Amino acid sequence: MKKQKGQDIIEYALMLAVVVGIGFGLYTHVGIGDHISAVFNNAGNLLEEVGKGKQTTFISPDDAIKRLFDERYGGSSDILEKPATGEVKDIAFDSKEGQELARKLNIQTKEGDGWYVRIYSPGTTVVTYYSASDNDGVTFSQLKNAKPGDKEYLTKIHIHEGIHDGSGKETYNTANNTANTGRPHDYDAGHVERNSKGQFVSIYPGDY
Repeated sequence: MKKQKGQDIIEYALMLAVVVGIGFGLYTHVGIGDHISAVFNNAGNLLEEVGKGKQTTFISPDDAIKRLFDERYGGSSDILEKPATGEVKDIAFDSKEGQELARKLNIQTKEGDGWYVRIYSPGTTVVTYYSASDNDGVTFSQLKNAKPGDKEYLTKIHIHEGIHDGSGKETYNTANNTANTGRPHDYDAGHVERNSKGQFVSIYPGDY
């Protein structure tokens, strides 16, 4: 048995040597090694490009507003249905409903940004988008969690907004507002709605 075992080990060693020899021969053969290296280099480049693509999938405030309005008046989501008579529906981007809408509509906001949808019972809908870059870098989270006295406790802010009536007709949009300047505004005046305790409620158009 010991003799047989020794023969098996020798055979395996010889087979391994042959395989290694063939592999080395193929790799060092003119052009083969270069082709193999090229394959791995191309794979690495493709992975790098995919990584870059994932970092540039953010959409603009105006695109986010448009997607929400398209879903509100022509989509299938019941989240954006108008509320019962006399009621108002508010949907924040970081709420469960807001996150569901963001996934469905592929609304990927930049870090620090946020949006709100307010729907009145007649069907009138207001969408407001808060961009940290328009507000001296104050993020939406800082704005929301700020307490009276904090430097982030802002009342007047800059926003992008869109308003549609109950039939779906656009009555206002920041991107189309060319009053006074003759060109679309970069943003509009907005304000933070807070309760009597100074707690964050929502963002809304107008500086009051």
